[in-house]
Amino acid sequence: MARRYLMVLLLLPILLLGCNRYQVTFNEQPIHTPPKLFADYRIPDPALRNCLEQTVRDQEITAAQDLRRLLCSNAGIASLDGLVTFSGLEILNLSSNALSSIEPLLSMPSLAQVDLRGNSGLDCKQASALTALGVTVTIPSHCSPTS
Repeated sequence: MARRYLMVLLLLPILLLGCNRYQVTFNEQPIHTPPKLFADYRIPDPALRNCLEQTVRDQEITAAQDLRRLLCSNAGIASLDGLVTFSGLEILNLSSNALSSIEPLLSMPSLAQVDLRGNSGLDCKQASALTALGVTVTIPSHCSPTS
């Protein structure tokens, strides 16, 4: 009998690790409940919202500040309204979208790297302002000093 309990105690952590996304119960009592994915945000732009929803699922984000990297290239994004909710963002790829303004990014303190290539309608002054804040920015070709 003691051997059976020992075996259960040894296997329980392994089972819990393998079932991290699922609720585990014993005699109808929860033993493990996975954390809920973060969903408390309002993003008006449907393309940005879709990218965020997929990223939150893929990275299993449970709090806004836990999202560090967002890759949304070629997504058809036109507006970044609401993105400031994700204050922990450090790396952001918004290349080849339809952005004309990146104003929300100017108030995101954790940003370190932003790719804006392929946004032909982008306000170049905002891209420069982001660079002045110490962010490494890959700017669209129309903002290049040589063009």
